[in-house]
Amino acid sequence: MTFENYFDMAVKTFKSMAIGLFLYPLFVALCETLDMNLHYYLPRPTVEHMGIAFIVISVIFFPLSNMLLPMLSRKCGRSCDLGKKLMIAAVITAAMAETIALFGLVIYIVSADTRFFYLFFVLSLVHLFMHRPKMEQWQRYLDDLNKD
Repeated sequence: MTFENYFDMAVKTFKSMAIGLFLYPLFVALCETLDMNLHYYLPRPTVEHMGIAFIVISVIFFPLSNMLLPMLSRKCGRSCDLGKKLMIAAVITAAMAETIALFGLVIYIVSADTRFFYLFFVLSLVHLFMHRPKMEQWQRYLDDLNKD
């Protein structure tokens, strides 16, 4: 596979995960509209501690995603290896964004509070948008590989 093929696969993965991300608010909207009682209520202090922990983890995901590309792009022998590593980094980053939305869904299930769900959902979308695969960025890593 070529470097460009890996980039195309990463973009397709990101697009499919972005579309799949909208299943979470669809689920919440159905629960709210149909008045499904799927909640497993936990005490308020427990939910608050979970929320704080989830927010801290979500915030840590942002710089971690920024460090992932340079970390995985080091010590590549060929452009195909670089493409594969950058694609893996893109998939891991997309999974981090999906995890943020999942945190919101968990908070919604244990508290029935849609505000926190949508907070995490928006954070997830921001994360996904900020860390989407960009050919210019990938090309810089390829140029750096070719300099050495």
